[in-house]
Amino acid sequence: MPHARFLRVVSFQPGTAESAFDAGLRDRIVPRLVDVDAAVDVWVGRRGSREDRTRVLASTWRVDPETELDGPPDVTALRSLGDDIVVVDRVEQVPLSVHARFERAEPTRILRVFHGQVRPGELETYIDLARTGMLADAEAYDGLIAFALGARGPETFITASVWTGWPAIEAATGGNTRQPFMTRNAQLLSEFTVAHYEVLPDARDRGPGQHEAE
Repeated sequence: MPHARFLRVVSFQPGTAESAFDAGLRDRIVPRLVDVDAAVDVWVGRRGSREDRTRVLASTWRVDPETELDGPPDVTALRSLGDDIVVVDRVEQVPLSVHARFERAEPTRILRVFHGQVRPGELETYIDLARTGMLADAEAYDGLIAFALGARGPETFITASVWTGWPAIEAATGGNTRQPFMTRNAQLLSEFTVAHYEVLPDARDRGPGQHEAE
């Protein structure tokens, strides 16, 4: 089975009642995307704040979704709900440098999206440390379900990871629910942002259950 080659992160807003909107994501969009042969992982998360209604669709792909004749399947699926129902804010795609999944008994509950910029010349070092840290975390804690990191240019990158809950994130990053924006290897970074999303209940992700790393 070919490995995933691309990571996509689509940020969007509901233009309708949130409960009906999330039901549409869970019942229509996720099943549609997991049936796409090129898709490896599909995760949908939401913010838990009334002030911030952002949703995120993070996915990994075996082939470049931008080359599809009908457009990228994730954006096409979202827009099938109607322009008055979903407002797409941002679409990001990066080639993957690290990708792995791990078999876990607990379901996916938290999606963590990390945008970082390394200091000049430190990208490969950061990627190597991220890969090593990911494998160590997966062995030490049973809360890391999947990890995907892709670089964009010589200094910037995006990481999407999914977890069973906060304890594993705290152990892996040094953060906690009161200080959730911690990260390892911060000495290599010039800046970064972190966002955490609740994975929609009953929204099943797609991908092999066994450990798979590049």
